[in-house]
Amino acid sequence: MDSQLEKLKGCKSFAILGGTFDPVHKGHVEIAKSVLKQTGAEKILFIPSGNPPHKDERMVTDKFHRLNMLNMAVEGEKDFVVSTIEIDREGKTYTIDTIRELREIFGSDVKFFFIMGADALHYIYMWKDFKELLKICSFAAVTRPGYRAAELEQDVDILTNKYGGDIHIIEIPPVNVSSSEIRDNIKSGISINDMVNSNVYDYIVKNELYK
Repeated sequence: MDSQLEKLKGCKSFAILGGTFDPVHKGHVEIAKSVLKQTGAEKILFIPSGNPPHKDERMVTDKFHRLNMLNMAVEGEKDFVVSTIEIDREGKTYTIDTIRELREIFGSDVKFFFIMGADALHYIYMWKDFKELLKICSFAAVTRPGYRAAELEQDVDILTNKYGGDIHIIEIPPVNVSSSEIRDNIKSGISINDMVNSNVYDYIVKNELYK
């Protein structure tokens, strides 16, 4: 077992924020803090993806760099834990496989909140074994600027009543930053200093990433 997961032993609930984190930015941290506050979860488990099935259209930065930046971004946050559970796994990394593994480690009594963009609820039917996923973990669906409340309510209603899902809507302040924008800005010579943690910024510059 990933040694960092030991930090979650004894927790009755925690939330899971996965992604490539390529690179991690201030918005990721703000989302995690909002989920902690609004769900009552005890910790946030950050899981950088290893070989995500939906990222074949571009090369993902080496996991070594992504993990280093993520650890820098959450340093000093006592309720944040970073796990290598996916980047240590061979082959494609699917959400359901990770949740199953976490269930085996922590048992059925611990509540998991899987953090995702609220707009992605509409497409969850395309996820691998989505019916099982809805049964074995809860979801913290984070709103994005301009989201359609009526459509979101309809999606939640279907996933709750038809599939037994447990969906929590998390309203957060607008997060005006994305990893793709950061990568584009670096290529264009535009400053990203306000978008990332200062240590992450220095790391990107030192290692000449995203050029």
